[in-house]
Amino acid sequence: MSAPARLLLLPLLASMTLAAAEGPRNPFWPKGYEGERTPISAEVRKKPKPKPKPQAPKVGQKAAADKATKEAAAKKKVADKEAAAREAAAKEAAAKEAAARAAAEKAAREAAEKAEAERKREITPEEWKKAKKSLKFSNPAVVKTHDGQVRATISINGNIYGDGDYLSTTVDNIRFTWRIRWEDGGQKLRLEHVRARRLK
Repeated sequence: MSAPARLLLLPLLASMTLAAAEGPRNPFWPKGYEGERTPISAEVRKKPKPKPKPQAPKVGQKAAADKATKEAAAKKKVADKEAAAREAAAKEAAAKEAAARAAAEKAAREAAEKAEAERKREITPEEWKKAKKSLKFSNPAVVKTHDGQVRATISINGNIYGDGDYLSTTVDNIRFTWRIRWEDGGQKLRLEHVRARRLK
């Protein structure tokens, strides 16, 4: 090879050596663009471990798991049913208690109103007669004193009463009071109405 040919061949070999050292150039890059060079690290990359795949349960294990699930569901259903029954019973008991309380309050109110109306009701002559019939008279006695006066006494319901004394008795929750009056020289007894009042 002649010297001029060798001189022409040297730059060509140099450019080829440089291109081989730099690596192949992307033909789609524009002229003058060399791209971005990323340095290669000498560190060894660790390959990520694959995630273990969940093992499919065996046939016996799956049947046992299904059975346990069904039993748990059945127990929960029974527990829910019992809880609902207890709640319903509690509500029913509360309703009965409230009804009984309301009935008792109503009865007490009606009794109080009836007692108040009875207390305010005017006492009739028939009630005076009924009260007089409850009295038991016995042992009338007429005594003349040394000064000539006549004293008369009588036993009523076990107690001795003289002229002017007050007699009281209770009949049908009414307190009746009379005043003892002797007439015709102690021969005739008269009961004079004083008052009658209803007891609370």
